[in-house]
Amino acid sequence: MKVQYIGSSMLWVLAVCVLVAVPGLAQEPPAELPPRVVACNPEPFATNVDPGLQQISISFDHPMDTQSKSGFASLRWAGVFPGVRGAEPAWDEAGTTCTLPVQLEPDVTYAVVVNSSKQRSFTDEDGVAALGFAWVFATGERTAEDFPAYAVSADPPLGASDVEAGQREINVTFNRPVAPGDFSWVRMSGSGLYPGFRGGPPPSLSEDRLTATLAVRLSPATVYALSVNDVFYFGYKDTKGRPVLPFGWCFKTAE
Repeated sequence: MKVQYIGSSMLWVLAVCVLVAVPGLAQEPPAELPPRVVACNPEPFATNVDPGLQQISISFDHPMDTQSKSGFASLRWAGVFPGVRGAEPAWDEAGTTCTLPVQLEPDVTYAVVVNSSKQRSFTDEDGVAALGFAWVFATGERTAEDFPAYAVSADPPLGASDVEAGQREINVTFNRPVAPGDFSWVRMSGSGLYPGFRGGPPPSLSEDRLTATLAVRLSPATVYALSVNDVFYFGYKDTKGRPVLPFGWCFKTAE
C-alpha cells in the first residue's frame, strides 16, 4: 500500500492508493524515462479547428504496445470529449502515432487526457506506462483566457536525464497566477517514482503565484514521474476558480 498527500496548505488530505498489479504494466520503476507524447493534432490550444475533422492523433517519442487498450479519456471540467462512442483507435506501422475517430460540432471546446493517474492503458513494449498528457482545442474562436491555465516551464525540465540527486525541491511555472491554498501533486504509477515524501513541508507558491514548489528527496540514477493536477485531483486553479490543465512531468537523476 502506498500513500500520497493531496490537499491544501491549510489542511493535509490523505489519499490512500492501493496499487494492484495491472497486466502489461511494469510494476518496478523503469530504468529509462517513460514514453511521452511529443506531438498531437490538433495542436494544444488550437482554435477554429474544422468541425469536419474526423480524427485526432497523438505521437509518442518511442514505439508503444499497439495491442493494449487505449488510454484516451475525458477531461470534463476543461471541455467535451470528442471521441465517437464505440470507435476504436488505430496505430501507424511504427507504433508511435495513435489516431482516435472523432465527431466534432461547431464552436465547442474539446479536451482530452492521455493516461490519467487511474487509467494507465498506454504502455510501451516493456510495459512502462506513458506519462500523462492533456490538451484542449476549440472549433470556434477563443482567447487565451477562455482556455485553462497551463504549465509553461518546469525545473527540472520535462524529460531531463541528468538531474542532481542532491536537489531538494522541484517547481513548475504557470502561464498566469493561480489561487493560493489548494494544490495537487499526483503519483503516476508505472511511469516512475514519486519524488515527494511524507512529513515534508507542504507545497508552496511564489509571491507572484506563478510558480509552485514541492520539496523532494531524490536518489541517484532514478526515474521520477508525477502530474501537477489530474482528471481526479485538480487543486491548482486560476484566480477565477478554474482548474489548471494537468501537466505530466518526468525526469531522471544522474549517476
